Amino acid sequence: MWIIPLEYIYGENLEQIIFNATVSKIQLTSSVRATVIIDMCEGLLHLHSKDIVHQDLKPDNIMVEYNTHRAVIIDLGLAKFFKQGLNSAENLGNDAYLAPEVLLGYSQRSHCSDVWAMGKIIAELHTRVRLPTSSLCPTTIRMLLKHQPFSSAVCRMVEPNPSQRTSMSGVIDDIRCAGGAGSSGPVSPITKAVQLSQSSSTLAVRGNVTQGLMKMNQHQEITNNAPFNLPTTGRVVMNDYEAKSEKGGRWKRTEVTTRDGKIVKYKDAQFDFD
Repeated sequence: MWIIPLEYIYGENLEQIIFNATVSKIQLTSSVRATVIIDMCEGLLHLHSKDIVHQDLKPDNIMVEYNTHRAVIIDLGLAKFFKQGLNSAENLGNDAYLAPEVLLGYSQRSHCSDVWAMGKIIAELHTRVRLPTSSLCPTTIRMLLKHQPFSSAVCRMVEPNPSQRTSMSGVIDDIRCAGGAGSSGPVSPITKAVQLSQSSSTLAVRGNVTQGLMKMNQHQEITNNAPFNLPTTGRVVMNDYEAKSEKGGRWKRTEVTTRDGKIVKYKDAQFDFD
């Protein structure tokens, strides 16, 4: 029988700190945020230096200590060793923080997908809203994290092409530097300048309309107003950015998935910037 002592972290997980601020006992000031980000990235760098892929990084799996605000990566139940392209675990984990290449089935979870997940977590630490995975890219990050010290590093971490994505060892110096630049005191929450609306609905072009599907006239309105032709079976994604002023603008992403002439998935995300 093995007895493995584990450290007890007196604190909260990042999920509560980011998305449930009214309950959280930790105020997410810029200095606290910088400490958390640096610790998370240092922890992931250490795992990767041992050829370990966490493969389930998410705010739930990061604890923040009350007194020190030290961040600790936990729940290594799905972690795997990665040697010369071979892994010792199945491709499991949380789809919400799944890198594009894994989501599309081009690759298994790896060091690269861990880096992408960490980049998304850092972005959500700043925005304090859940960011749609399908729209996360350097362009989005530059708009969301405008004038924030971690923006450049996160852009490199969420690069959609894994061959062009940075590694933890490649970005850690920028993270450390940004942490120092962003630790001077509280800043206004970015969430006040960001409006995120997202809908995900199932629609029908023809056939029986079951309970839970949108009405036919709603489908017709989407079809008629769509700025692109919808394929019989396929997926269409359109990104649009409109500058409203020198500093502000509107970014919109529309995604429609069809199957056998029916719209089976519709998403619409919009960000307004002041």
